Amino acid sequence: MPAGVTISSIIYNNPDLFFCFHLFVDNLSDRNLQKFKMLVSECVLFKIYHLNDKFTINPDTLVLGYLSAISCVRFILPDILYPETDKFLYIDSDILCLKSISPLYNVDITNYVAGVIPDDDVMKNHIKKIYKINSDNYFNSGVLLINTKKWIDSNLTIQCMARINDGRIYEFADQDVLNILLENTTCLLPVKFNTKIHITTSCKEEKEIAPYTVLLHYVTGYKPWYQTFNSQLFQKYFLLSPWHDEKRPLALKRSWLRRYAMYCMKEKKYILSMKFYYLYLFKKLLDCKYYLFKIFNFR
Repeated sequence: MPAGVTISSIIYNNPDLFFCFHLFVDNLSDRNLQKFKMLVSECVLFKIYHLNDKFTINPDTLVLGYLSAISCVRFILPDILYPETDKFLYIDSDILCLKSISPLYNVDITNYVAGVIPDDDVMKNHIKKIYKINSDNYFNSGVLLINTKKWIDSNLTIQCMARINDGRIYEFADQDVLNILLENTTCLLPVKFNTKIHITTSCKEEKEIAPYTVLLHYVTGYKPWYQTFNSQLFQKYFLLSPWHDEKRPLALKRSWLRRYAMYCMKEKKYILSMKFYYLYLFKKLLDCKYYLFKIFNFR
């Protein structure tokens, strides 16, 4: 669903463009497949790729709780897409497109492996303490404009897979590996093409983004598709997507339910507040029963 909403936002804000979306999945239900098919038109095509058990990533390096092995799929994309295109745009599925992406895709990267968007100063200062790379050029891997030929010529897929599985723990996993291996081969692009946002329950942060933002990236584990985040932007594109008639997932953590109940109370949405506080208590009770069962079962 999040990927579908990302794609829906791209289609909506680029009505004059032709798209071929390459969707890489490790599991796709028939229901979701039908939803993606609803997006197909004269201007929109899909190609779906199913990862198999040969795609293995060292789980120890996925230290951030919201990262999964599929986050490293960008390592293999150029090898697969090279026969079809000279360059392609990779976009994470926790991103919303707010304006035309033509200016981004049309950037000339003939002499570079990739066009990338620098990360924020907090990340750069943190990375400076960990790796011996030019931290000023450290980029976020959520948006990448890839030169497939340059990537293939540098044999980067094999290097990336070897590096991520070498036994070392990379704090930001695939992103760190890409920054290490692509040092001095990237073209730095404006932050409007990958504007990071750290949301709280109210999602008031959405109102503070620059008006020229093209791609809005919901970083951290707080994602706007959960009901416990009052994201007006995500709600807009969710309702425009084929998933509009489905329930959004409730919450990833029990504490989010309580936090959202408190937020609703503050906003004088009393019925909604009671609903989420009840769900919080119910979830807490279930968790207590589960732990008690484990204790007695162990004894």
